[in-house]
Amino acid sequence: MNNPYMIDWAITNRCNLSCLHCRGMAKKELNSSIVLKVAEEIPSLKPGWIIIEGGEPLLRRELFEIIEVMHRNKIRIYLISNGMLFNESLAKRFAELNVNLMISIDGADKKSYEEIRTGASFEKLKEAVKLANGHNILDSCPVTIGKYNYRQIGKMFEFAKDLGYKKITFIGLKPCRDYKKYVLSADEYTNVFSSIVRYQKDYDIDVWVDDPFFKPFLKENNVDYSVNSENGITVSDVSRCIFGEYMFIETNGDVKPCTFAPIVMGNVNEKGLNEIWEDMQNSEFIKNIKDLSARESPCKGCKYLYECGGCRSRTFGLTGSWTESDPSCPLRRKK
Repeated sequence: MNNPYMIDWAITNRCNLSCLHCRGMAKKELNSSIVLKVAEEIPSLKPGWIIIEGGEPLLRRELFEIIEVMHRNKIRIYLISNGMLFNESLAKRFAELNVNLMISIDGADKKSYEEIRTGASFEKLKEAVKLANGHNILDSCPVTIGKYNYRQIGKMFEFAKDLGYKKITFIGLKPCRDYKKYVLSADEYTNVFSSIVRYQKDYDIDVWVDDPFFKPFLKENNVDYSVNSENGITVSDVSRCIFGEYMFIETNGDVKPCTFAPIVMGNVNEKGLNEIWEDMQNSEFIKNIKDLSARESPCKGCKYLYECGGCRSRTFGLTGSWTESDPSCPLRRKK
C-alpha cells in the first residue's frame, strides 16, 4: 500500500481573522491527548511532508509538541499562518525545528488585503514577513485566487518581490462559503495563468500553482517549467488531482480524502490513523475517483486526462457529481 503523498492537518478551529475564502471549521477540536497521539502516529505513515494549518495554528497550545515529533522523525514541515501573531520568539523556535513558514497574502495592497482578511493588519503582515525572512524560514506566499482578487496578479508579484518573498504559491479557490460567487470560470483561469507566466518572467520569483490543470495549460502553450525544483515555474511530479492519495485531518479528528471534500473516511477519536488510511485506500468510492477513465466528457477525451483529472472537490461543489468534467478547466474552451 502506498504512503500518503502528504498529510494536511488543521490543528485548531480557532482563528483571529475572518477571510472571504475560508472553507469553514468543524465546531469541535481534538483534546490534548488525542492530538499528541495523532502526532505520534503520523511518522509511521511516512508522508512526503506535513502541512500544519488551522484556523490559525499559532493558537494551538500543543503546536510545538506536534512540530517536535515531526522534526524528530525528519518529516518536512510546512506551517501556514496569517502572520498576525508571529514574533521573534516563534521565529527562533521555528528556525531551530526547520519549519518552512508560509504567510498568506491574498490582497496586493492594504485595502484589498484587509477586505479579504477581515481583522488583519497590512503593517503587521509586512513585519511578519520581514522577521521570517531574517531567520531564513520564509517558504512562500500562499495566494488563494478568486473573483475578488484575480485581476491583481501583477500587483501580487510586485508586492511579494518588495516584501522579500522568493516564491509564490497560487491556490485556486476551493469550496467555501459563497463559493459559486467567487470561483473562477475557465476564461478567468486562462487569464490568470497567462498573467502568472508573464509576471513570473518579469519579477523572477519562483511559482507553484496548486491546480491540476496548470501543467496541461503550460504544455498546451509551450511554456517552460521544472519538476520539483525551486526554479522558475515548478509543477509537482504528481500534477493530477490527488484526491484520496493524501489525508486531511480536520480539527475534530475527521479524516478526509481532500481538504475540501464533504466526505469523511473515519475519525481519529474512534480509529488509529493507519487503520483509517488503509480503509481509505480500500474504499470503492476512492478507487472510483482514482479511476480517471471514469471521467465524463470533455475530460474523458482530453490528452492530458492522466496528468490532470480535474479538481474533484471543486467539480463536486459546482456540479454535484464526482465524475463530471471540471467546469473551471481553461482547456475546455478549446474542445
